[in-house]
This record gives sequence, C-alpha cells and structure tokens, in this order.
Amino acid sequence: MDKFEVSRNTAQKAIETLAHEGIVTRVQGKGSFVSQPKVMYGLQELISFTEETLDKGLKPTSKVLYFEKESPSYQDAINLQISEIDMVYKIERIRLANDFPISHQISIIPETLCPGLERYDFAQHSLYEIIEKDYKHTLSWKKITVSPISASKHLAEMFAIPQQTPMLLTNSVAYLTGGKPIESNQNIYLSERYQFTVLSKRRVSEDIEGSK
Repeated sequence: MDKFEVSRNTAQKAIETLAHEGIVTRVQGKGSFVSQPKVMYGLQELISFTEETLDKGLKPTSKVLYFEKESPSYQDAINLQISEIDMVYKIERIRLANDFPISHQISIIPETLCPGLERYDFAQHSLYEIIEKDYKHTLSWKKITVSPISASKHLAEMFAIPQQTPMLLTNSVAYLTGGKPIESNQNIYLSERYQFTVLSKRRVSEDIEGSK
C-alpha cells in the first residue's frame, strides 16, 4: 500500500470491487488471489467449446488423452441410434482456457457419419467445425442433462484440485437437422471455472393469447 501511496481503506474497497466483479477470489485466512478464467456457457445455444471460449476473449486449447475407433458402449449405441457392432470414434480430451483446465470431455461419433475422422488432430481442431465444414453436416440441437458430482482421486489429479471438489457432469446428445444423432458426449466441468446460463421463457396461456 505504501508503494502505491493509497490508504488501507482505499485498497480494501478496491479489492472488494474486484471480488464482486469476479477478478479476484477471497479466501478466508489466506488472502485475495487473482481468479482463474471462467467460461460462461449458454445452454440455450448449440455452440462448441472453442467458439464459446473465444467469445469470452480466452484462448482455447485441448490435450488429447485418447482417440481411437472402437465399438460403442450400450448407452452410446442407444444415444446414437446405432448397433453395438457399428464402429464409433471415441475422443477424450482435456479442454483448457488460457492454459487452465476447464473440462474433461468424451465425444463419441459414428464412423458412418464421419469416415476417416482419425486423420484430424483434435488438439488443434474444433470437432464441430470439422463436422460442419469438412463433412458438410448441419448441427441443429442438443439435449443435455446436468448433474452435480464430487472430484474423484483421478479427477483431482487431472485438474490439480482437492478430492471432493464440487464439479458438474453433463451428458448430452447432439443432433443434425432432420433429427439424426451425431455425437454422444460426456463433460465433467470444474464448477469454479465454468458457469452455465439458461434462458427460460414463460409459456403464454391460450386464454391470454385469445384476449389480445
């Protein structure tokens, strides 16, 4: 404070303002720390992690943990409306914003809809961009379920966080125009670095509509 020639009260008010704006995080007994980046994701819009992160002025990167062609699980076969003998691509990635891990993502894509997908490096490319630009598919909508979970030992090591840290699990299926499913997806988000927003509209009753 002496260095910048400001009073303790002025510095305290400045820190309170920064904390209110989410720029710093206050930890009781430890002090105030610069907050790690938080990505805000709108559930009402089908948008990729890359697009969403760039929109927030952050740098998206990915670390590919697993990428192979294999048989689908029972649940993924149901989600994608395919047989368990059909082949799928499984892409497991850590998604980062400004080099901070934000989510652990597993995407399952039917081989029949994206043959030759293994030629792409998904540490560098957006999956949705490849699906739309290279395979000429039109993504339309996604059904998502969100559940709270706690970090297991494996997730704690992956995100460099304490075990039992609150996290968010989403399971989703993305559909093309016409209703054909193209992606079965599981995401695990570190809740302190991710914020979901939902746009809800009130349904207007027929009586109100009729009186207009």
